[in-house]
Amino acid sequence: MQGSLVGLLGNSRAQVVDLLRAGVASAADLAERMGISEAAVRRHLQGLQSEGLVLTTTIRSGGPGRPSTRYALSDRGRRLYPDHSAEFANELLDYVEAEHGRTALLAFLRWRQGRQSERYAAALVGVDEPEARTAILAQMLSEDGFFAEVEHVEAPDGATVLELSQGHCAISLVAAAHPEICAFEAALFRELLGVKLSRRQTIAQGASACVCSISTSTKRHRST
Repeated sequence: MQGSLVGLLGNSRAQVVDLLRAGVASAADLAERMGISEAAVRRHLQGLQSEGLVLTTTIRSGGPGRPSTRYALSDRGRRLYPDHSAEFANELLDYVEAEHGRTALLAFLRWRQGRQSERYAAALVGVDEPEARTAILAQMLSEDGFFAEVEHVEAPDGATVLELSQGHCAISLVAAAHPEICAFEAALFRELLGVKLSRRQTIAQGASACVCSISTSTKRHRST
């Protein structure tokens, strides 16, 4: 653990941040790894949330039992650590485009989209209703650390639409330099859900969340 982080946050909060740097975790997970009570961990998490360093989301298992809460570092929290991975990824994508052309860059993004599609589609087999599919997709995105939520909102024309929001993006700096990544992700969601979908805003463009508006009234044909 960095000494500067301890000086900034205190030992316990710095330890929480350090553990969340490795990935999403529950309060119980953190308490076990830190050797302190879950109540104490929750107090530290509340303080870190108030400072904008930690995000939270609710995970529903789909079976009996209460939903569980997961925590992850926000983009602000990750900036506490030096990280040049985004710089490396941008250089790699720039090299692919410079040496092999834009066609090669788009081919890579399509390949990446295909891998994501296979994994998410497997969880949607047998689920036909767009709302149910969206809820499952949001749960999987949250488990992957994107902190996704689904809400019903009223559109300007008075119709009710679904709003899929992602409160965290681990590759926001890369996506800011290569907005094609966001476009491919929106296309992936559109394909998986089989609905009309538009992306309103992204973290990569400076918004606080990535938000997609989903119309369930005009269901498109979806290949399986």
